[in-house]
Amino acid sequence: MIAVVAVAAAVAGASAAPIDRTLEANGVPLHIVCAGERLQSRPLVVLEAGAGNGASTWNDVVGPIAQFARVCAYDRQNLGSSAHVEAQLTAVGHVAALHALLEAAHEPPPYVMAGHSYGGMIVRLYASTYPAEVAGLVLVDSSHEDQIARFALLPPPAAAVAGPPQPPRERIDLPAASAELAAAAWRADIPLVVLSRGLWFKTQPPTPDPLAATRLGIWQDLHRELATRSRRSELVVATRSGHYIQNDEPEIVVNAVRHVMKAVVPPEGR
Repeated sequence: MIAVVAVAAAVAGASAAPIDRTLEANGVPLHIVCAGERLQSRPLVVLEAGAGNGASTWNDVVGPIAQFARVCAYDRQNLGSSAHVEAQLTAVGHVAALHALLEAAHEPPPYVMAGHSYGGMIVRLYASTYPAEVAGLVLVDSSHEDQIARFALLPPPAAAVAGPPQPPRERIDLPAASAELAAAAWRADIPLVVLSRGLWFKTQPPTPDPLAATRLGIWQDLHRELATRSRRSELVVATRSGHYIQNDEPEIVVNAVRHVMKAVVPPEGR
């Protein structure tokens, strides 16, 4: 934590200018948007979207967070306004790309990172790879490296009725990402808030899933495990939310980020 605070002191007087531009990160143009003012000793809030989602998934929370912190969101490769390339990345590659992007954007650490779904895996892996850069985490209905094995014990839900097949916006190798997370085994003594959805389905599917409650129980159990990764953790169930808590109950995400920011900012920086 000393290293993180030391780096924070170097951010004094950082620009409050909004950013909406495309920058090269490890040879791939990535789109990043930032807003809000960054004051001395305050971390940057970094938002990492779930699989197939870009920066726009955070539209409901960026404005409110920018009222008390500088915040950045971005499109991973093959999403949104970022470059579309043939190469596919595992979670380790996405961590490297994010690190390069923040460097190119001149947005130095420390960071409070919030990751949704697959993005929760990325921010945890980032914290394992660059522990001195991450001051706190918010996991928004995060994926877990044990979910494949846990859900494999249940019969799969009925296939949803779908239209013509669409080309994937982003191909995620969840087994590879899970192996990377298991190898990293992130634990740290930093502020951590784990947000877990309260509804397996926000909107009921045409074919009911008789095991929906069981699946929700497994999902929340995995989140309880994530909440053990730091002694400074808190688990919050978003009772009226499905998987996209940042859209269903954005105030819960905003409050979680605010809580972590208050926990990591030294008293003289508040």
